[in-house]
Amino acid sequence: MSKILISYRREDSADVTGRIYDRLIQQFDRETVFKDVDSIPLGVDFRIYLDEQVAKCEVFLAVIGRDWMKNMGSTGKTRLDDPRDFVRIEIESALKRQIPVIPVLVSGATIPPAKRLPLSIQDLSYRNGIAVRADPDFHRDMDRLIESLTQKIQGLKEYRTEPVRPLHRTDTPAEMVKVPKGPFLYGGKRVHEVIDHDYWIDKYLVTNEKYRGFILADGYGNQAYWRVEGWKWKAQKNINAPEYWNDTKWNKADYPVVGVSYYEAEAYSKWAGKRLPTEREWEKAARGEDGREYPWGDGFDKNKCNSAEAGFEHTTPVTQYPNGVSLYGCYDMSGNVWEWCADWHDEKKDLRVFRGGAWVNEPRSLRVSNHGGFDASSRNFLIGFRLAQDIP
Repeated sequence: MSKILISYRREDSADVTGRIYDRLIQQFDRETVFKDVDSIPLGVDFRIYLDEQVAKCEVFLAVIGRDWMKNMGSTGKTRLDDPRDFVRIEIESALKRQIPVIPVLVSGATIPPAKRLPLSIQDLSYRNGIAVRADPDFHRDMDRLIESLTQKIQGLKEYRTEPVRPLHRTDTPAEMVKVPKGPFLYGGKRVHEVIDHDYWIDKYLVTNEKYRGFILADGYGNQAYWRVEGWKWKAQKNINAPEYWNDTKWNKADYPVVGVSYYEAEAYSKWAGKRLPTEREWEKAARGEDGREYPWGDGFDKNKCNSAEAGFEHTTPVTQYPNGVSLYGCYDMSGNVWEWCADWHDEKKDLRVFRGGAWVNEPRSLRVSNHGGFDASSRNFLIGFRLAQDIP
């Protein structure tokens, strides 16, 4: 299994990356080092293969040259702005899996500022990198890199061979918030309810950018993520992506993914190691303990959510309304899109609950106590989801 993966652009740094690769396989071996383009078998899907290789590696080297972010034509955009860009796919995969990422700066390049990178890979700007210069400094710089890699690989090996211990983690995962156990006022009649456990819930709706990781990891081809009826439905309908995945009105990277059925949302949650929230968990995260009508309080404010009164007539970025967050810090719990929850809508068990209101709704439907039900196979541009996670 490859321990070190080298990511680079052929037209930007092929020559120096080749030299880096040669030095690394002299120190380690060809099985330890993976250099993407030259190592991909013929006929294999680049996207799936690269994601799989990143998942297997222990250290990720991002080789950055001076043309790494070169603009595409007169658009002002760089190749990294394209969600299908292979380098972007690789870096996203590594950051998502919390694999150590080392920027390797060549040809006088510097680490790009976060504001110039897509949201999904902005963490790269805060990683400590190393410059690998041309001769006569090349081998001296490579010695430093090899020393660092040796320490990282050995450290990871020692860590991974320790006996498995129970996890007692209390720090909140990235982009989630903690909701404490205890009483709260639930539903339109503000009934006293009690949730007997602390839990984490996503700060934001699941975006197209995050959902793409599930697709690239063959989430639609792995039955382990799907319930039996969902897998059967997917096969019958030949489903391999959300309904509006290729529609530019709905598929912007930082917009909520829409056109996903309950089955797809549930499969994604299993792939991500999380779950869909229950209806009560969702509502407490949205309204706190005091039974407020909207996440921010009792009075509707069109400037705090994406609703019919906002006039956009489509979804908006998941970070657009910081003034409309809930007591615990969750965005878009009123408006933007409805959200799947884990519960059945009624005793018939033929519909799944959705919550939160959507961009087409008036204030009454945006109250956090409001709910409705869709068939689990429903896929439209009004519904998305966020995930919850148990606290060990």
